[in-house]
Amino acid sequence: MQKPVPEDSTVGSSLRLARFLSRNKPFIIVWLALFISIAGIGMVSPLLPVFAEEMGATGIWLGLVFSGFAFSQVPLMPVVGRLSDRFGKKFFLWFGLLIYAMAAVGYLWSPGYRELVLFRVVSGVGGAMVIPTAFAYVGELAPHGYEGRYMGLFNIALIAGFGIGPVLGGVVHDSLGMNATFVSMAMLAFFGFLIVFLFLPRTMSSPRVTPSPGITQAKASSSSLASMLRDETIQGIVTFQLVYGLLFGTVLAFVGIWMTTVIGTSVAQVGIVLSARVIMNGTLTYPFGLLADRRNRVILASAGMVMVAVGTFSIPWLRSFTTLLGLFMVMGIFESMAMPSVNAITVEKGRGMGMGSVMAVFNMAQSLGLVIGSMVGGVIESSMGIVWVFRYAAALGVVGVLVFNVFMQRSSRLSKEPLAVLQPSAPDPAFGDSADTRDKQEH
Repeated sequence: MQKPVPEDSTVGSSLRLARFLSRNKPFIIVWLALFISIAGIGMVSPLLPVFAEEMGATGIWLGLVFSGFAFSQVPLMPVVGRLSDRFGKKFFLWFGLLIYAMAAVGYLWSPGYRELVLFRVVSGVGGAMVIPTAFAYVGELAPHGYEGRYMGLFNIALIAGFGIGPVLGGVVHDSLGMNATFVSMAMLAFFGFLIVFLFLPRTMSSPRVTPSPGITQAKASSSSLASMLRDETIQGIVTFQLVYGLLFGTVLAFVGIWMTTVIGTSVAQVGIVLSARVIMNGTLTYPFGLLADRRNRVILASAGMVMVAVGTFSIPWLRSFTTLLGLFMVMGIFESMAMPSVNAITVEKGRGMGMGSVMAVFNMAQSLGLVIGSMVGGVIESSMGIVWVFRYAAALGVVGVLVFNVFMQRSSRLSKEPLAVLQPSAPDPAFGDSADTRDKQEH
C-alpha cells in the first residue's frame, strides 16, 4: 500500500500544484498571455530610449519614449475594466495582444522618434487591455479562501516576463539588431493572440467561481470608478499600489545611475542585481500566496512593503556590488510576501464590485506610481542629489503603508468583519483538495 504524502510536505505541495495546472487550462492560457505581454514590453523598453536618442530625440521626447506606455494605460484601465465586466474578458485579452503586435510593427516602421513615441502610446493601449483583464480573469477563477495561492502563482507570469524580457531583448539586439527585436516582440504578441483567441473559454462557467460570503451574483456587478474610490478598502488598495509603483519605479530608474557613477560597477552588474530581486520574488511568490490564505493578509502585505522601503532607504549606504546584490535578494523576498496578499484582498473586493473594474484600478494605481516615482525622482536628483531620491521614496513607502492600514481598519469597522484573514470556504478540486484536507488546514 502506497504511503500517503503529508499535505504540508514539499512533495505534497508540488503534487498539488501539478494537479492544479493539469486541471486548469484557462489559468495556463491567461498566464501565458500575461507572460508574453510583459516579456514583449521588457524586450523593447530598455532599448527604446537608446534607439530614440540615435534618431535625434532629446529632453521631453526621451522621457515620453520611456513613460508613454504608462500615460496611455492610466486613463484607459478603468474604462477597459468596466467594459470587460459587462461584455466579457476574452475579447479584451486577444484584442490587446493584437494591438501589441501592431505596435511592434509600428516600431519597426517608424521613420523618426515622434512616430516611435506614438506607437509606444499605442502599446500602452494594448497593456491597458491585457494586464488588468488577465488579473480579473484569474481573480474570477479563484474560489473563496484560495485567492492568495491563485494570485501568487499568477504573479510569477508578471515577474518572469519582467525578468526574461530585457535579457531576451538584449541578446536579440546584440546578435541580430534592433529591427529583429521589434520583429521578435511582434511574433510573441501574435502567438499570445492566437492561443487566447483559439483556446480560452469565452465565459467563466467553472463551478469554482463563487462570490464572497454575503455577496450575491446579482450584486457582483461592475461598479463605477467614483463609487469604488469612495470605498475604504479600494482606497487602501490604491494607496498600497501607488507606493509600490513609486518604490519600484524609483529604484528601476536610478539604481543603475547610482551603481555605475558612484560605485563604479558595470552595466552587466546592474542587470544582475535587478535580476536577483526578480528571481527571489518569482521563486517565493507562490509559497507566500499559500501563507496569505492562512494568515492575516493586511499584516503580511504591510510587513513586506515596509521592509522593501527599508531596503530602498539603505541603498546609498552600500558601496559594493556584493552588498547590493544581497540587499536586492532580501528585497525580493519581502516583495513576494507583500504582493500575493494585497492581490488576494483585491480579488475579494472584486467579487462585490466587478472583478475587471477593481483589477483595473489596482493596476492603474501601480502604473501611476511608476510614472510619479521616475518623474519626481528626476526632480529630486537634480536639486538635492541622488541619495535623496532613495530616501524620499522610502519615506513615502512607509507613510503609504500606514495609510493603507488606516483604510483597512476603517473598512473592517464599517463592514463589521475582521481584517482579511480567510480560510477556504470549500475544497478546491483544481488543487485536488478534499474535505479531509480542508479540515487539516483549518486545524
